[in-house]
Amino acid sequence: MTLRSFIVVPRAVALFGFWILLWGEWSVANVVSGLVTVPLVSWLFGNEQPTRYSLRPWAALKLLGFVLYSLLTSSLRVALAVVSPTPTRTVTSVQNVRLEKGSVFVAAIVANAITLTPGTMTLDIDRQNIELSVHVLGEVDTQAFRAEVLRLERLVDDAFRARHDEGSLP
Repeated sequence: MTLRSFIVVPRAVALFGFWILLWGEWSVANVVSGLVTVPLVSWLFGNEQPTRYSLRPWAALKLLGFVLYSLLTSSLRVALAVVSPTPTRTVTSVQNVRLEKGSVFVAAIVANAITLTPGTMTLDIDRQNIELSVHVLGEVDTQAFRAEVLRLERLVDDAFRARHDEGSLP
């Protein structure tokens, strides 16, 4: 048994199990269609060599500190907008920020961190340009917001360093 079998076989079994769960019952038709669909899906999407990432603990702590600080400050800003609303505190806008690292993986983590923060929500990730569309509560300086998102991107990129292994398996 090859090393590749240790990865491919469990993935196929998991896909087959998921297929049966989606249909909700064991039947001849569901089993046969799963036995046809799983190899087809594995063949179509299983040939890519994924980029592997490693977590760098010290950089991850810096990222966590930044996110916690953002949670605190944005929570206070949203609470102030609720308790004492003004036109500048309750105005909304959509800010578009093109990320610099070129990684969809990093962009997804940045988008989730932004959405986690009160008063902001990522609406879209343009995978071609690696650009985020973010809905923001309150009046913001576009350049300052962009700089803050790019700082978050750098912290995420530092925390999750891409590894480019020779001969890595899918």
